[in-house]
Amino acid sequence: MEREFDLTVLNGPADHAKLQTVIETLRQSAQYAILEALTDIRFPYPPESEIKLVDWPKGRVFAPAFELRWEKNGGNFRSVLAHDAGFSWPAVEISTSFTPDSELRNAFFGWEKQLLYLWPENDMRLGRKLRYECLERQRDDNRKNVQLEARLYRDAHGRLIFWRYREMRWTT
Repeated sequence: MEREFDLTVLNGPADHAKLQTVIETLRQSAQYAILEALTDIRFPYPPESEIKLVDWPKGRVFAPAFELRWEKNGGNFRSVLAHDAGFSWPAVEISTSFTPDSELRNAFFGWEKQLLYLWPENDMRLGRKLRYECLERQRDDNRKNVQLEARLYRDAHGRLIFWRYREMRWTT
């Protein structure tokens, strides 16, 4: 388990309009997205995809340096931005929409990398095909599986206190 703390966690805007502005700004720097609705899940390439909160009440846009996640909770949203030390704000005006989450830093002990396998695109158990659009530029017909890299942050007792997604890739 690595012990260097390289993560900043910020609570984001709850307001629909402010969060939509943040998503529009950060999606230009994101490489991956996971968007969820009650009956659908998508994996678009964020810089080329419109992401509307009205269609996607839960989601994430991320890259190795950051992850923005949101989920609708009643009439508002809960949003969190997690970023590494190398992250730079693409627009200063959106940085004022966030407040630090100081509890996490005090509880942090270490982190570990975890690799998760996602559903194959053509697995019929889902009842429909998935399409990993954010990985189209890396498509390799010899590789059928998608791997999601997450970083898990734990406290001194080994309890999971936070996780964030870093990247996705094709694998065999």
